[in-house]
Amino acid sequence: MFRNFTILPALCTALLFTSCGEKSEEEKAEEERTVLRDEKRKRAVEYYKAIAEQYPEDAKAAEAKQKAAALEAMAPKK
Repeated sequence: MFRNFTILPALCTALLFTSCGEKSEEEKAEEERTVLRDEKRKRAVEYYKAIAEQYPEDAKAAEAKQKAAALEAMAPKK
């Protein structure tokens, strides 16, 4: 009977330190989605800027510049 009581503190300590600092699967997935969202935004900004630079005389160039500026404004501040 006393043997079970000596194991209990060791188990509690092990459980306490194994979960400390680890992120849940949901937190990891949310971080991954955030990174992907930021990468997509950066690619879109580059795309619209390239269109505006490549075709400066085109009517769509102004629209592309506006879209690039709007996407850059949506970027998280660091």
